[in-house]
Amino acid sequence: MCTSVLYNKEGLAYFGRNLDLQFAMGNCVSVTPRNYPFEFKETDAIKSHAAMVGMAIIADGFPLYFERVNEFGVGVTGLNFSGFCEYNSEHVEGKVNLGSFELVPYLLSSPKSVADIKKLAANINIRAINVSDKYQASPLHWLCADKDSTVVIEQTKDGLHIYDNPVNVLTNQPEFPSQYYNFCNYQGLTAKYPNNRIAPAENLEIYGTGMGSNGLPGGLSSVERFVRADFTVANSMSKKTDEDCLSQYFHIMQSVGQANGCDQTSDGLYEITQYTSGANLETMDFYWTTYANQRINGLHTKSLDLDGEALINYTVSQKQDVNFVQ
Repeated sequence: MCTSVLYNKEGLAYFGRNLDLQFAMGNCVSVTPRNYPFEFKETDAIKSHAAMVGMAIIADGFPLYFERVNEFGVGVTGLNFSGFCEYNSEHVEGKVNLGSFELVPYLLSSPKSVADIKKLAANINIRAINVSDKYQASPLHWLCADKDSTVVIEQTKDGLHIYDNPVNVLTNQPEFPSQYYNFCNYQGLTAKYPNNRIAPAENLEIYGTGMGSNGLPGGLSSVERFVRADFTVANSMSKKTDEDCLSQYFHIMQSVGQANGCDQTSDGLYEITQYTSGANLETMDFYWTTYANQRINGLHTKSLDLDGEALINYTVSQKQDVNFVQ
């Protein structure tokens, strides 16, 4: 399971995700320069495109992206959508036919806004094809963002859907409309100092702060994380500095993180937040933590040679880095 959010405050915007899985995927921070060729199975290759950065697995030389942000400030995250996702078994003439693993690089190749993403996505047919015999296609849906807005892309048995997302959050199943309308049930919650609204004529005691959010879901299911992340994103405050916005973004993601031993899967293992990533959509600076190393790591992506033809990959640390005070 996973959670993805756009956090935009005071003119600053961070976009990223938690990757929650019961096993490590061997991912790395991967920078895709402008002239790295994207070869697709059923669609013409893209030889030149916007530079991109994010986490990926490199499979037989091809980057399988968990999420990506391009140099124009547009990002896409792919999240598990099992049980509801249904890719098309047929190639459709006149459409751009892509495997699910090819969608992210295609969507970020040139767009400069979510509006551009919507235009591209409207002509896409997401095919039921695998990367290879070793790497199977995952059932996914996608959150796409620029600094101001997000959309959700889902392909189910009744076709491709593109939803405007006013809450800027996505988790997993069920479909986005169901998640959104469930969130609407919690409109009575507030982050403000508690107020007696249930029985105003009674002198009820307010015995602690935070009582306005009483009833906010605290579990790890995708439905509960969706509501909790929405509440936190909508109410979080940060100063108009990059450092403060970055810090607040990681606090938001920690509010829906998964600790080892708290979420058992059907195979007897436990999901954990394998990593948290976030990108500044203006500067393209990319940040991450891992489950084993909670210190924030960062990459000034635009300081690299982004005109190359080869991927630039960085191993992520799995050893806790502690800043000891002398």
